[in-house]
Amino acid sequence: MEKRKPLRDSINSLLVFHEVVRHRSFSKAAEELFVSQPAVTKHIKGLEHKVGTRLIERGRGGFHLSEAGKILFKSAQKISNHLREAEHHLGRLQKERHGLLRIGTTESYSRCLMPELLSGFQNLFPSIKIALDVGNSEEIEKSLTAYRNDLALIGMTKVPPKFESIPFLKEELVLIVSPSHPMAKREKASLKAIRKFPFIIRAKGSTTRKIILKAFQELGIRPSLLIEAGSSEFIKQWVSEGKGISIIVRRIAEEEARRGLIKMVSLDEKLYLQVVLLFLKEERANPVIKTFTHFIEDRGKEWIA
Repeated sequence: MEKRKPLRDSINSLLVFHEVVRHRSFSKAAEELFVSQPAVTKHIKGLEHKVGTRLIERGRGGFHLSEAGKILFKSAQKISNHLREAEHHLGRLQKERHGLLRIGTTESYSRCLMPELLSGFQNLFPSIKIALDVGNSEEIEKSLTAYRNDLALIGMTKVPPKFESIPFLKEELVLIVSPSHPMAKREKASLKAIRKFPFIIRAKGSTTRKIILKAFQELGIRPSLLIEAGSSEFIKQWVSEGKGISIIVRRIAEEEARRGLIKMVSLDEKLYLQVVLLFLKEERANPVIKTFTHFIEDRGKEWIA
């Protein structure tokens, strides 16, 4: 008795057999697979030779499977399903690794945070192009609903229901003064102690502004507002020249403090800015967004540390 040859080398023939049975036709299977009908017949005959019996009976009784054909079809169907699933996952992976990602952030974070963050991301996913948009927190949030940006990395006090958010950083706010300012000798200061000094605050639309004004309001204090500024760079410059004091994120003030241009003073009333990665809930299945959010989640602890 001739020993049957293994079917493990006949994947293509099994897939052809699956299409023939699914369509109950050699010619329709050939059209589906973009091959000739004789090629389909050759695959089926090859399988029957390996199995040692007929798989498909055709005649006056129509198209039907032998017992061996029924057994083989169940296996061929599983193989076909597994291959389709693999193609789906590989296709999704291909989309994740190619595309354009539009990210919005604040002017300060575009300088002190995003360069290193985006560099790390593009080292892992070089095929994904990045478009960086800059504005205040309110403007960047609106850019998501207008579909101008896919993601935002901004400070938030409350996340609206239409958005999905991933916590990224909890940033401490500190008082900044010029090195010659009377408050520069202190290690800590209270909001009450600084209320009499000319205060420079971020313009409307800034989350930092909202946090600061709320803290003053809760203490029943009205700061001596000098000017509203749309840029942290402008604020640091004016503070370094002794024109006023301000409260900003510690990370944003660190470089100028190291250079001796300004002095950072901790606040008795601990104030924090929660920075989140923000995107529309309807976009959560976007493969490029998922790739970046996974990257953020993986790297978050390193940045927080």
